[in-house]
Amino acid sequence: MTVNVDTVHAQLRQWYRQVPGRWVSRAERDQLDAFLPSLKGKRIAQIGCLSASSLLASSQIPHRIILDPAVHALDVGPDIHAHADALPFDAETINVLVLPHTLEFASDPHGVLREVNRVLSPEGYVVIIGFNPWGLWGLWRLFRKHGGEVPWCGYFFGVSQIHAWLRSLDFQIARSHYFFFLPPSRHETLMRILSFLHVPGSQWFPISGLYLVVAQKRIAGLTPIRLRWEEIRSPLPDLCWVEPSAPEANHGP
Repeated sequence: MTVNVDTVHAQLRQWYRQVPGRWVSRAERDQLDAFLPSLKGKRIAQIGCLSASSLLASSQIPHRIILDPAVHALDVGPDIHAHADALPFDAETINVLVLPHTLEFASDPHGVLREVNRVLSPEGYVVIIGFNPWGLWGLWRLFRKHGGEVPWCGYFFGVSQIHAWLRSLDFQIARSHYFFFLPPSRHETLMRILSFLHVPGSQWFPISGLYLVVAQKRIAGLTPIRLRWEEIRSPLPDLCWVEPSAPEANHGP
């Protein structure tokens, strides 16, 4: 199935303004707020502006850039209009790249990661947020993907696939983390009633709706022998469970 990236991004932005998109947006910001401040550098970029606020607000990196292929009227718009497979950056000039659901709706997701590898500085980090194809959301997608609705029309890649692509580009996996254990309900009241599932759900990651993967770009020539990640002390803090807050009520555009 071929998707038009510009059209899908516009539909996703509308989805993020509704339930359950608002809940997903809040959970994604909570997860990023827990560790983005620990990542250092001069430039951080978010590839895709889907929700009504930047995901980079908690970063301590001074130069923050948001890219999106289309012009839109959200509270936070893109700084640069560009596609993920043709990033307008020189090689090795970005220290951190955040990809919120960028790969699910790309015509060539591995090509996007090659472009990420090109512009990312040595020892820089890529942060990938995706929908879990094996949990409740993946099951729901089986019944909805043929209707052309977002986010179900996208490709849901498993964490193992993301890991394989990153390792093929010589990235080192720093962390993988599952989160958001609520069903994809459109009813605000039901989401609030079921919010207790976050606590037990954190122990049952297969049912999660979302995952977050953090990987670090290796420095060429300095790792001739591949060590197991468990043998290397990570500079990142553990991505522990973050209790998500309920999204603010939608008051319309």
